[in-house]
Order: sequence, then structure tokens, then C-alpha cells
Amino acid sequence: MSEGKLCLVNRRLLPIKAHYFFFFGAMGGVMPFMPVLAKNLGINSTAVGLVYTVLPFCVFFSKPLFGFITDLFRNIKLIVFLLVCATSVGYFSVIFLPHIDNVKWTRVDVQCQDIGESISVLPYEYDMRCLRDVLKQRVDGELSFMPCDNNSSLNLRGKVSIEQLANTTTEESADSIDTFRLEFTPNSNSSCECIRNGSSTLKSVKMSSCLLGDNVSVYKTYQFWVFTILAVIGGTGSATVFCLSDAACYEVLGEHSELYGRQRLWATISWGCATLLAGFFNDIATGNSDTTNYAPGFYLMLALVAIDLLLLLKIKLTKANFSVNICRDIGQIFSSCHTVAFATCVYIIGGLTGLIWNYQFWYLEDLGATQTLMGLCVAVQCLIAEMPFFFFAGWFIKTFGYFACIIGSFAAFTLRLGLYYILENPWLILPIEILHGLTFAVFYASMTGYASDNAPPGTEATMMGILGGLFEGLGVATGSLLGGVGFDRIGGRRTFLVAATISFFCIPSLALVLFILKKLRPKS
Repeated sequence: MSEGKLCLVNRRLLPIKAHYFFFFGAMGGVMPFMPVLAKNLGINSTAVGLVYTVLPFCVFFSKPLFGFITDLFRNIKLIVFLLVCATSVGYFSVIFLPHIDNVKWTRVDVQCQDIGESISVLPYEYDMRCLRDVLKQRVDGELSFMPCDNNSSLNLRGKVSIEQLANTTTEESADSIDTFRLEFTPNSNSSCECIRNGSSTLKSVKMSSCLLGDNVSVYKTYQFWVFTILAVIGGTGSATVFCLSDAACYEVLGEHSELYGRQRLWATISWGCATLLAGFFNDIATGNSDTTNYAPGFYLMLALVAIDLLLLLKIKLTKANFSVNICRDIGQIFSSCHTVAFATCVYIIGGLTGLIWNYQFWYLEDLGATQTLMGLCVAVQCLIAEMPFFFFAGWFIKTFGYFACIIGSFAAFTLRLGLYYILENPWLILPIEILHGLTFAVFYASMTGYASDNAPPGTEATMMGILGGLFEGLGVATGSLLGGVGFDRIGGRRTFLVAATISFFCIPSLALVLFILKKLRPKS
């Protein structure tokens, strides 16, 4: 009898499964690559952090706004349809932005090699940590100098790498602070027997943020502002569709809310597959070019969005009931100390998640990862980590409880971010990402389940919106902003170490808070 009911529920939930599959798949081909796409446009990590700090605040306010609009027009399908269109247009427009020409010539000291055709280059002002990360692979560059017997400058295009000193490896040469030099290998034969002093300059797109020359501020370029607007449109639209879809799914499930994870895993499957395909096709389209081509992922998004739009025209989505009296309900919702503690944990986990979401690919690219590896990374997150944990999330929560699952997520974050800190070979990121099942799937199911079970009567949607806003809004915004500053000031490796330390201290802190609340709880 139970098997018959389960079959009936699955048949009734097929439309929401299909919507999850196609829309999340469409976003999976684009959203994970947006920060590194910005990097390739010439936008530095601090500026990217600013963009992804503004975006979550827009998401935070868009949820109650579109909840009100949905209640007003009583047509969730139309609202979702229009949001899907706006989201796809916003994201697809990004690929038409040209690269920012903010790379200026930087003064260097040049010395011709006695053996071979390479030229030794000593930069005057540079960020050594940045150069070590960028020059793990040779990059394109342009060298200009004036020969002693000629009054006109000679411009050479070629490859730049770290100069390997005698009897040392490339890594040891990079660690030698006093003798740190670059090696420039021209693409064509050239002669540099005598170079006039003070006439040498170097220019490289990949190294522009490492060479401390007089570069144009990225905030004065139209590309940055257009990218910000389009990223906000796409990010706000997609997050709002995620929220409306989740709320509609919970209403369809009714009393069987424990089955939410089994519906949501279809989004996980499609996200992982689409990101893997996008990364693979991006690598094929890039070829031997020094600039990554992200267009295939955007065309994949268009194809899947088209299918989802056709599906939305045919299916009937349940209208979700949103509370528009959010301010009145906040006091009642947060009258519980346990709820305040849980919400604080959600905010902190949002910050840790925002750091990974926005800077994991940036870090992997610095380590020399390909687009295919980045796609494989997301595939492991979704297909190996998220799927089983979403499927068994109900069992985890029932067995251990909501707060124990949160403590488990903090422990997994500590281990995951700590392993990022010691990571050298980018391919080793794949086994690390299995921890994503605990840091995201178990946490997300715990967050939505806690909102459903502990909200005062009639405020379930409000509770879910607030916790979701703390996670995807304020939390992710904090992680994006501080992550960008950290990557610029102390480097990606140390930024992940700081985040791992914060996560570690959250474990005993939460345990202590729960112990105190248990002691203070009045006995009946």
C-alpha cells in the first residue's frame, strides 16, 4: 500500500522534478564560472568581491518583494516564467563584454642571457606571492626596450616564466627573494646585445595585478559596471526562482516534507552534469589561446532554459503562500534563543559558503587548473557528494537532530578549508569535494527543515525566507567581501586557512551555547 502511494506521489511530483532539472542545469553552465570570467575580463578579486557583496543584498530583498507580487497576481507560473527570461538574458549578455584594457607598461631591468635566446627580466615593484601563483605556467607578455645603437623602441611578444637559477629548481628560484627574476622568451628571433639603461618596460595581461605599475582603476571602466548590473540581474533572478520553486515544492509535498531532498537532488544532478559539460566544452573552445572562452557554457544555458520555458507553459505550478508581514513576524520568530543561535550559525555558514562559491575556481585557476577540472570539481560536489546526502538528509536530521547536523557541517568546513590551504596539485581538489555533502546538502536540508518545524503557525514561509536571506544574502555577501579582500591582501591560501580557523572555533562555541541553554531551560 505504501509502495502504491509512493508511486502516485512520484508521478504527481514529476513536473517539479523536471523544472528543477532543466533550470538548475541551465544555471550550472554559467554561475560557477562567473567569478573567473570576471577575472579574465580584467576585474581584480576585490572588485569581484564587491560585486558578490552587492548581489546577495539584492537577493535578500527580492524574496519578500516577489512574494508580494506573487500573492498580488496569484500566478506563480507567470512570475517564474518572467524571472527565468530575465535571468537568462542577464547572464547571456555578459559574454559580449570586451576585455578591460587596463594593463600598462611596467618599468623593469633587462639583461640578455649569455646562452640561449631568452631575456632575464627583473621587475622593480611586484607582488611576489601573486607572481608565484600566476607563473606556475608560462603566460603571454610583451617586452619593450631601446637598443644602444637605435633611438626607436623594440617591442617583442613572447612567454614569461620564473627564471630558473643555476643549480636550483624553478620553485627554489621563486623562493629566492633577493634574486627573483623573470625569464622572457620571444616568439621570434631577436638580438639584444646592448640595451639602453632605463628604457625597458614589460606588459602582461595575466601578470597585470602582480606588477605594481600605474594601471587604470577597474572602477573607472564601463565593463566593470555593466558586468555588475548583469551579474545582479542574473543572480537575483536565479536566486528568486530557486526560492519560489522550493516554496512551491513544499506546498506540493504537503505533509510529506521529508521528501523534499529527493526532489531537490534532481537539481543537483543537472547542476553537476551541466557544469562538467560546460567546463569540457569551454576547454575545447579555448584551445591554445591564453584567454579562456566561456561561450559554450552560455549556449548550453540557453538550450536548457528554452526547454524549461516550454515546460512552464505546459505544467501547473502550485502557488506558494508567502507572508508579506515580515516585520510583524520577526519578533515572534526570534523570541527563541535556540532560533537565534541557529540563525547565527546559518549566517556564518553562509559566509564560509560564499567564500567557496566565489573564489574556489579563482584559487584553482591560480594553481593551474583547466576548465575541465573545474567542471569535474562541481560534478563531484553534485553527483558524488550532494546526491546521497540529500537523499539521506531526512535520516541524518531524525537521528542526530538539527544542531548536531550544523556542528557536523562546521567540522566538515574546517577540514575542507584546511585541505585547501595545503593544496598544491589542483587535481587533488576532487576527493576533498566529497565533504561538500556535509557542508551544503546536510546543512541546507537542516536549514529548511528547521524553518518548517519551528516556525510559529502561519510564518513558515517567513521563517524560510529569513534563514535563506541570512544564508544566501548576508552570509554569502560577507564571505564574498572578506574573501576578495583576503585574496588581495594575504592570498587565497592564507584566506582559506583563516576561514578554516573560524569554522573550527564555531564547533566548541555552539556546543557551549547549547549547553548553557539546556541548563537555563526551565524544568516543567
